[in-house]
Amino acid sequence: MWKRVLKMFIGLYVPLFALTLFLYHSQKAEQIDAIMERQIRANTMKKVSFEEKYHSFLRNTQYWANLKYPKNFDPLAEHSSFLNSYLELIEYITIYDQFRYIDLEGKEFFRAQRAGNDTLIINPLQDKNQHTYVKAGLQLKKNQIYLSQISLNKENGKIEIPHKPVMRAVAPIFDIDENQIGLVVINFKMKKMLDQIKSRVEEKNIYLLDENFKVITASTIEEDLPYEFENKNSYLDGILNTKSITHFRDSTFVENGHIWSQQSINLNGKTFTFGSQSNLPTEVVTQANLLLALEVPPRVVEAELQPLFRSLLMFNIISIAGLLTLCYIFQKKKIEKEQFYRELEGKNILLTRNKDQLEENNAIVNEMNKSLEIRNKQLSDFNYLISHNLRAPVTSMSVIVEMIRNEKNPDILNQLLPKLDQVSKSITNLTKDINKYVSILDNKEIKVVKIDLPELIEEVKHEFTETLLDNSGFDVRLNLKSWDTIEFSKFYLQSIIQNLVSNSIKYKRDDVDSYIAFETAIEKKQKVLYVRDNGIGLNLDKHGENVFKLYKRFHRNISGKGMGLFLIKSQLEALNATITIDSKEGEGTTFKLKF
Repeated sequence: MWKRVLKMFIGLYVPLFALTLFLYHSQKAEQIDAIMERQIRANTMKKVSFEEKYHSFLRNTQYWANLKYPKNFDPLAEHSSFLNSYLELIEYITIYDQFRYIDLEGKEFFRAQRAGNDTLIINPLQDKNQHTYVKAGLQLKKNQIYLSQISLNKENGKIEIPHKPVMRAVAPIFDIDENQIGLVVINFKMKKMLDQIKSRVEEKNIYLLDENFKVITASTIEEDLPYEFENKNSYLDGILNTKSITHFRDSTFVENGHIWSQQSINLNGKTFTFGSQSNLPTEVVTQANLLLALEVPPRVVEAELQPLFRSLLMFNIISIAGLLTLCYIFQKKKIEKEQFYRELEGKNILLTRNKDQLEENNAIVNEMNKSLEIRNKQLSDFNYLISHNLRAPVTSMSVIVEMIRNEKNPDILNQLLPKLDQVSKSITNLTKDINKYVSILDNKEIKVVKIDLPELIEEVKHEFTETLLDNSGFDVRLNLKSWDTIEFSKFYLQSIIQNLVSNSIKYKRDDVDSYIAFETAIEKKQKVLYVRDNGIGLNLDKHGENVFKLYKRFHRNISGKGMGLFLIKSQLEALNATITIDSKEGEGTTFKLKF
């Protein structure tokens, strides 16, 4: 009884469980969508904050670029008084790590570097003409600013310790006559900005990547730009738990339980006015594309989904208890009827088995009837071959023999003897045809083997001079991709291909490059061979009923017996295969062989 109760319970509970799963997954999807929306908002806030900092860098740089510098400006000599009024401003702006002027040859002619937070030191000048940011700056036009990648500051080719992440802004400067006199280069401190970027949002991880997808900073690591002082990148060192971040498009996706949101920061080509005196927009030139990636770890996602899981679990526990009680009461009342249902089920099974056996027997009988119909048709053709085709030559022979017996004139006898020889040869040829057909009818145990179709066609090709040579003007084309082997009588299949190739050669057109094409196909789980040519074709409306009949010829100007297609059909039917024809006069013929 408990087995029946359990079976009924499963039948009722499975749909309910499926509904629970559906509700869980749909609610889970909604929850994840909500997490994604919050994640996008958080990432957008980080991006906006970061871009605002960049804009402040651009405004600062544009300010120095728009100053009207004296002619032959030299801040360390006669024009030092011009710059002295600005040194306090440079010292006051603590995000400046270095402030430099570089001439048009890439050499510094002023260099101020911050020592500590408040002190500004005028450092010895350096030659920077080989640095990427200087080369890029010298290509700038007026009202353009170049932003470099974020990198660790180097002094004399070595990374400064403690590590100091900076970003360089470069802009051309002009004298009062609008002649370019050099570049202003400002190294902006990035440590504080990067610390703000990697500050956690609701236990979520944040990553800032460069255009090569290397980690600049992340909430999961202490050091910034680790790949500059260690031979690491964002994937090989395991900083990132994803390999799906491969593009700079804004997107949000789920991977292995992690929810990722990425937003690109690309200032290249953007223009800003910043309220400049010239009121001309300032264009940003940079390849320093950045990508903000925000990650929600699986534990945070699971914590968000925990209330939903608990509520559905409680619903299932109550449902299980209720369904078990209902099933027990129902089965207890039905216990007497079950025996009746079992007996009825047994009788139904017996009837089903008898029905299946009857259908199987009917199928065997139908197959036998089909075979008998084919054999009766073959016997009818054989009877026609004997009674019709043999009667005429035998009668002719009897008449000629009687004439020879009664004729005394040697000249007439000499005329009758060749005719007798012709009739005799006709009977001999007919006897050979009868033997071929009888061999098909008599062959009850046809040897069936596995045949390599391309190999067999190649053998048949070498039997004809028209197909033996490549430049003969008759081509044999193969397209045997669907299948190239078959279980069949090799003797029959070779005879079938020989007759088809022979017919294609015999009935080819003289005005085209002739061919015969063999193509395999699978139709309704049955192997099919299409044989096509571009010969003279046949009028099926006129001759369609007689195509496969014995001694039927349709082109009087071409020699033939009308035996080939008859034998092909007989050989195929001997192994339960069929053949059909589709042909158009002047275009060609297609045979379809179904095995």
